[in-house]
Amino acid sequence: MFNNIFWRWRKGIILSATFLFLMVIAATGCKKKENLLGGKMYNQDDLLNSGGIDTFSLITYTIADDSVYTTNPASGLLGILNDREFGVVDVGFYTQVRLSGLNPNFGNVAGITIDSFILAMEYTGGYGYFGPQTFEVYELDERMYADSIYRSNQDLAVKSENLVDGSGTIHVNPQGITVVGGDTVSTQLRIPLKPSKALQIIQDASNYPAEFASNDLFSSSYFKGIHVKTNGVAPPEGQGMVAYFNLLDADSRMIIYYKEDGEVKAPFHLVFNNDCVDYNRFKYNNSGKKIEALIADSTLGQQEFYAQAGKYRGVVEFPTLKHLPKNIVVHAAKLYLPIQYLPGSRFTFPYQIGLTIKGVNSSEVTATYDPYTKGYIADLQVFVQAYTLGTIDYEALTISPRTFISSAERVVFNGQATDKKLKPRLIISYTEF
Repeated sequence: MFNNIFWRWRKGIILSATFLFLMVIAATGCKKKENLLGGKMYNQDDLLNSGGIDTFSLITYTIADDSVYTTNPASGLLGILNDREFGVVDVGFYTQVRLSGLNPNFGNVAGITIDSFILAMEYTGGYGYFGPQTFEVYELDERMYADSIYRSNQDLAVKSENLVDGSGTIHVNPQGITVVGGDTVSTQLRIPLKPSKALQIIQDASNYPAEFASNDLFSSSYFKGIHVKTNGVAPPEGQGMVAYFNLLDADSRMIIYYKEDGEVKAPFHLVFNNDCVDYNRFKYNNSGKKIEALIADSTLGQQEFYAQAGKYRGVVEFPTLKHLPKNIVVHAAKLYLPIQYLPGSRFTFPYQIGLTIKGVNSSEVTATYDPYTKGYIADLQVFVQAYTLGTIDYEALTISPRTFISSAERVVFNGQATDKKLKPRLIISYTEF
């Protein structure tokens, strides 16, 4: 029942450290006002005219989520960065590949020569700093299934050969200019692959025509997909980037440029489309970093607590919600969550965060960063009202970047015991009847 209620109030959210319940009730002798909730549902004479302000504690901490499903994300992620508070984040992806057309005819296969074989991926953005990174591409050695759900920490079997041609070191810049054959195209990361692999694919199209007559056979039996990753070498602290790619864009594909008997032919494409299964693979090394200590000792979250895409979620518990009277109409409930950040840093906070009931992933409330309060403001009116009505009995919410499986964003929240000026708080106004 709560899912339906919770889903309807997607309003702005801001987080904070002190948990305040503001009981706004008309004072004795004051003029009665129109009931804001329910019109004449409640008899105005039954409303109690007493009030006060109570201050309660809230509990904040960080948890590690090792069962995050990242199947078919909005963006494919690739890159490595080294964050001062969070450590090293290294992300790649697994994906199936499809034929752009069935039954390809390459003519005189004996006369085929390969000019180049390119993995092209269109940027949609990135998190961190531009710079060189070294990439690797491996062919999958096990099939991916559309009805399977893949996790952020899950690896699949791959063949031993790295398909990248050359060093694999490429300058990562989502804002750069990409020129292909004299034409300027949407900004891409283009990884050169081994021509020998392209020639093998063309030869196999002639030798094993059945696999090239059906995309299902092609991706299940012949070419099961690819794993694209970094070489795992972390950049210096405060450097690196995780880039975001639209694998469903028409220009994101594997491209074979070739000649037949010396004549340039139209490129042959292997594509990523809606029928392809893909998922992002996150790796973390936070040894010696603040987040490692926060996971080991949850009480440190009272000073500051963290959330990071792919694995780490902030938690806010409201242990004193049970002290609220049951016979109330909740007019407002605002959760304020101030954050910490370094102006000018590219390891910045997310534009939006999502709050969910701890352990329930089907409902989410979103909050947008508010520069005036330097944090997020969440409208928890429905959540608190549902709690007082007994519709739900949860007293905790988890907090994550909205793009939890398709970004590398992270955020540092002030805890209730922070030495910073702004602290988290929950303010509730209600009428008791």
